[in-house]
Amino acid sequence: MTPSPDLLNRVQTAFLSRGFQKLTMEALAEGCGFTRRTLYNYFENKDDAFRAMFRQHNLELIDRCFAAARHTRETGGDVLDVFTAMIDIRYGDTWRLIQPSPHALEIKATVFRICTDIMIELATAFQADLADFIDTLAADGALRLKGDYSAAELAQMLADAARGVNAVYPLLPLEHLTLQYRRITRAILYGYLEV
Repeated sequence: MTPSPDLLNRVQTAFLSRGFQKLTMEALAEGCGFTRRTLYNYFENKDDAFRAMFRQHNLELIDRCFAAARHTRETGGDVLDVFTAMIDIRYGDTWRLIQPSPHALEIKATVFRICTDIMIELATAFQADLADFIDTLAADGALRLKGDYSAAELAQMLADAARGVNAVYPLLPLEHLTLQYRRITRAILYGYLEV
């Protein structure tokens, strides 16, 4: 059976509150309000549950970040505002969710251990959609790329820089994330755009 978004949100809550290593399928089932047997109707094992939760979370973020970018544009935001809103949701909301958990580093390590294929798949799709969005902004006259840069290159740079913000140590305080995303976005845009 296909797990509902609500079930995957409960899976996420269980991993955030208990971590990955010590969470058994029985405890996961309990956290989701199911018996272990019922949970096995949705997931083959704990890795499968984690991967499904990770995929859904990121797909939701991608939808939300593009919606925020379009809304920012429609309400008069400039290009910097548009990309900051997008990146702040796409990359910042995950970090805001994970960082307060006492299991944040374990969860992050688990993502890299069992979800690398999903990360690559979604990063590739997101960056392609971002490049299309940049092309749309260019066609609308909202921005103009310098002649030797492409929308795909700009999309790659914005995504790489945003992921880098989440990888800095010591960790940035959560209340500084939006400003840091804005700073890196500004630095990249003014290097890529004719102003």
